[in-house]
Amino acid sequence: MKGEAAAIATSRAARLEQTRPRGQVSALADPTRLSSVTATPPPPLTDVIAAFWATAWDFRGRAPHTFELLGDPCVHVVFEAGLSRVVGVWTRCWRRTLEGQGVIRAAKLAPGAVEAFFAVPAHRLTDRVTPLRELFDDDVAALEDAFVGTAAADPEAFGRLGRWLERKRRPTSEDGARVSRLLAQVATQPELATVDGWARAAGLTVRRLQKLFREHVGASPKWVLRRHRLQEAAARLDAGAGPTLAEVAAELGYADQAHFTRDFRAATGRTPARFLRATVL
Repeated sequence: MKGEAAAIATSRAARLEQTRPRGQVSALADPTRLSSVTATPPPPLTDVIAAFWATAWDFRGRAPHTFELLGDPCVHVVFEAGLSRVVGVWTRCWRRTLEGQGVIRAAKLAPGAVEAFFAVPAHRLTDRVTPLRELFDDDVAALEDAFVGTAAADPEAFGRLGRWLERKRRPTSEDGARVSRLLAQVATQPELATVDGWARAAGLTVRRLQKLFREHVGASPKWVLRRHRLQEAAARLDAGAGPTLAEVAAELGYADQAHFTRDFRAATGRTPARFLRATVL
């Protein structure tokens, strides 16, 4: 443990944390079989990379584990042996069944930062898994050798990933920076609960706001607001003892519990009550 702590302290990907992703709506797996960490990107990337993350699993001889996530409005650059890919903003519930043994290492782009690495508009990536070789001209096998590794908590692999992304970074526009600022408001200004209110606060028409989001995010402002609300609902429910379902619905701006239940079930395939039964340990 001391050796690992020293390596982490000297790495450019300085801070590694055991983490349960925000928006996870599946049950937790056996931590001896699955581990996940996040790492802070180096300073030259902090405006365009939200986080580095990695997952390692070993379900050999055990039943597979299905991971489910209501993800952020972010694109991910993912490295996995033989399966490296770019995952666009996923407007549905993301599901991945983990079986056997494997490691994934990835970069989660900041919301609205698509143009920092790709020459295509964000909506071209939405709800698509694109092989990495179609978007980057590098030797993908060599990148996998450099980045994937054998353990999630490998600070040197995060450091190599960061240096590669620094070389790949492209110039960004003022529109892209503006969208990134608007997206930051979702968490810091909860009073902007409607698209109309968001547009007025930004000094934009609703149509202009929608166009900017299509180009730089790949999802509509309405979807972003709804996804944020559902993630917050899942986080509050996952926290355990606390507000009732009716209170959570009211706190998050739903007209009533029934509306909240319909929205949650449409996104996850289960009711909030069933989510509680499935995820609480």
